[in-house]
Amino acid sequence: MPTRRTVLALSTLLAAAALVQAQEVVVTGPPPELRKNLDAFQKAFNTGDAAQYETMAKSVFTAAYLKKQTAEERKKAYLGWHEQFGNIQFRQVERNGPDAPLEITVKGSVASGTMWIDLDGFKIDSVKAEADAKTKSKEDADRHH
Repeated sequence: MPTRRTVLALSTLLAAAALVQAQEVVVTGPPPELRKNLDAFQKAFNTGDAAQYETMAKSVFTAAYLKKQTAEERKKAYLGWHEQFGNIQFRQVERNGPDAPLEITVKGSVASGTMWIDLDGFKIDSVKAEADAKTKSKEDADRHH
């Protein structure tokens, strides 16, 4: 027959195991549809070709986002980002809640920084980008003064 001390020890052990289990964070990749759209975005971005970026936008961006900007406005934004970052690699993707934008740490051939991508389902509903000040070239830094 188990002693009171044995029952207490087992109860404590089970409680500790349950606590550890509750603190476990499950990290999985994005759903395949989102992965496909992010891969298409990165591939088109890295071409340096605004026409290819626009072709990607028509299939990956939401209709609402496409209506918010003209093709010329998208081209201007894209060319500015590509000049700022160069070719990019997504390093880390985080999301702080289901309605929060994806916060993507990017490593660029010119500068690194962050991209914020809002989603509607698996489609891109807005993009904002900012290079890290410490990775910008001295020439870029001089332009801002």
